[in-house]
Amino acid sequence: MQPTSSCVVKAPLISVRPAGRGVSLIVVLIMLGALSLSSAAILRSATSNERISNGFRLQALALQYAQASLRYCEMQLLLAAADPGRVATLLPDSLPLTSADAPAWNVSANWLGAGSSGGSLTSVPESQISSAQSAFLPARLPQCLVEVQALGTAQVHVVTARGFSPDYSADGSSGQTVRGSVVWLQTVLLIDSLVAPPALRDRSWRRIINPPIR
Repeated sequence: MQPTSSCVVKAPLISVRPAGRGVSLIVVLIMLGALSLSSAAILRSATSNERISNGFRLQALALQYAQASLRYCEMQLLLAAADPGRVATLLPDSLPLTSADAPAWNVSANWLGAGSSGGSLTSVPESQISSAQSAFLPARLPQCLVEVQALGTAQVHVVTARGFSPDYSADGSSGQTVRGSVVWLQTVLLIDSLVAPPALRDRSWRRIINPPIR
């Protein structure tokens, strides 16, 4: 009896890949994408904060120039008319007589030099606002406009000033702000002109939030 030959059939080898081998790459890519988005958001936020801070700084500079204009024009009004230091635009004859119902400061043409009551429009000299401690200077010098108004039996001087930020620019025809900041301030002065030199008796101050030229 011949021995039967056994036939052994070998099964092909099947390689089994670990289940998590492709998932790791996907997780890494997702994390890299999230980090990129977070970095971009942080950079954008930092840039926005810097712009906001710079805007506040320019606004503060415009406010300081407006205050300097008020101070300069008020000091001019406290000089005697014959004082050689008093500028011609702020002499008594140059100040328009107006009423509280129709003030000169609220007419945009007066600030553009085309109004009939703009004769007292005065630009503050650069020497009054320059400083060795600061390199900032406005592109346009601060201005003031002074008018005389009746208040009961007395007369008051209304001083309106505006200051500009260093980056200020305006439309040439309308005077409307194109870039930068402008701040408007106003004081009402009760001046005793019967004494020499004139004496300040009372003063009120306000910020104009609805100016004739924006």
